[in-house]
Amino acid sequence: MEENFEPVARTRANYYTPGSPVQFVCVELLKGEVSGEHAVCLTFKNISRVTLTALEIHFKCKGVDGVILCEDEFEYRDLTAKPGESFGMDDAVFVTQKAITSVDVTLRNVYSGRKVVHLESIKRVRLPAPRRLSVEMQKALEARMNRTGMKFMPQVFENGWYCACGAFHPKEEDTVYCSECGSDRILLQNALNTLLQPEAPVRQPEPQPAAQPVRPAAPAEEPTRIVGAAQEEATRIIPPRAAEPAPGYAPAAEMDATRVVSRAPEQEATRVLPRQPEPVRPAKSFAPDEEVEKYGTRVVPSTPAAAPSRLQAKPLDEEDDCEEEDPRDSIAETLIRWVPPITAIVCAGIALCGFVYSQFMM
Repeated sequence: MEENFEPVARTRANYYTPGSPVQFVCVELLKGEVSGEHAVCLTFKNISRVTLTALEIHFKCKGVDGVILCEDEFEYRDLTAKPGESFGMDDAVFVTQKAITSVDVTLRNVYSGRKVVHLESIKRVRLPAPRRLSVEMQKALEARMNRTGMKFMPQVFENGWYCACGAFHPKEEDTVYCSECGSDRILLQNALNTLLQPEAPVRQPEPQPAAQPVRPAAPAEEPTRIVGAAQEEATRIIPPRAAEPAPGYAPAAEMDATRVVSRAPEQEATRVLPRQPEPVRPAKSFAPDEEVEKYGTRVVPSTPAAAPSRLQAKPLDEEDDCEEEDPRDSIAETLIRWVPPITAIVCAGIALCGFVYSQFMM
């Protein structure tokens, strides 16, 4: 007798098997319309790149207070599950009249044609619980993505990522698209980040500052005084002075006498009295006595200089030295000419004597 079953509850798996080509997705609890019996249906998804043909599992159903109601194995045969497709949701693995609170599923073997993958030894990994969005954020995200059922916050983990619909996609699936709701992970995350950004607060007009008390006016400063420029005096024109004779050589009479000191043995200086300028006078015969008496010029004779020292050589006149020929030059020239041949002759004679002596005397 056929009977229709209505879905009562649906729970997603909170663990997955790393490296498995099959992912345990969820468990559904159905209730018969006539008998009232509860049926357990399991949903699996092919996350590999090949078509799966069979799956073997082990399941355990628990009731109230954790009592095990059923523990058995189940086989899905004659499958043609292509990559990304789900299967098993139409096959009931257990039917009971009692209430079922939890179902534990362990993957055994999965088949792809003749190829078998054993999964019994792989340890299952528990998944973190998805984070629920607020009602306002859920509505905003659904409106932005134009989809329904966006109840959870998208999250990315080391071993996979959560979609906003609650589906977990392990890294073995290697996709950015949700196989249940069709959302793009990147677009979904960007939309959520945009919604989570705080909106810029509306700037309220700044209140006008209170009226400041009027301060007493400061006393007016004294105006700057502008002093007029000093009145310029009229330009005076001074007549030029008479031309003055250019200063000439000062007369010797007005200058001090200059003393010229000669180097003498007695170190007595010969004083030369300054000579006064001679007036222009007609040419006439020289009169020594009259001129001396007339102009008063007096010459003081100095003591005779000492004879030069014998050690002081008399300077030679360069012209005389060049003109006179030194007799030693002719002697040197003769020696240079005759000494080499004479020396050669003497050496040859000595060598000849030695040769004759060695040949005849010995």
